[in-house]
Parts: sequence; C-alpha cells; structure tokens
Amino acid sequence: MADQHPTGGRHAVALEILTGNLPFLRRVLTAARVGLREDLDRFGDELRQPRSKLLLEDAAYAELLVALDRRWIVPDDELRAVLRRLAESVDHDNDYARVVAEHDALHGLLNQIEGEAS
Repeated sequence: MADQHPTGGRHAVALEILTGNLPFLRRVLTAARVGLREDLDRFGDELRQPRSKLLLEDAAYAELLVALDRRWIVPDDELRAVLRRLAESVDHDNDYARVVAEHDALHGLLNQIEGEAS
C-alpha cells in the first residue's frame, strides 16, 4: 500500500526567490556542500561532528539545491538548522554587523547632507 503521507505529514513551502538571487544561492549552497564533502573525504571520523550528522547535512544541502529549481521544499528541523548555520556563517565571514553599522553611519550622514541641499 502506498504511503498516504509521503512528506511525513509535513507541508510543502512554496519558495519565492528573486531571479537575481538564484546564482548566489546556488553558489553558496554548492560551496558549502563541496566543502563538507571534502572534509568528510579528507578527515573522515576525525571531525568534531559524527559522520552520520554530516551526511544528514549533506542531504539537506542537496535538497536545498533541488528546491531552488523546483521552487518548493518540504522543510524539516535538520534542513532549517543547516540553513540557519550557513546563514550565520556567511554573516560572520562577511562581518555583517560591522558592515550594517558602517552603512547606517555613512547613509545617516549622507541623508543629513542631502537634506540640506534640497
């Protein structure tokens, strides 16, 4: 008998992704997956995380990449956690908090000066 709940009772989420964001998302998800696979190949069981957990992370990246094309996904807690860690890592690597503060400071000054010109 066929499974009456092939998504495990979870609901699909339609993804609305700007066309301009697709190349970045594909690039960052692919790079994260490639890096994870390289770590698994090079370091195997010497990694801080159990191999089984890293294989679940690899599967989440694969699912996210497929979802970019089909524009929907059935998320689970593991997939959300993987995406959350990746987003936090990108923010950290790009020094997001500093960039936002600098942006706000410069644009605040610019807005004041432009306000005087009008």
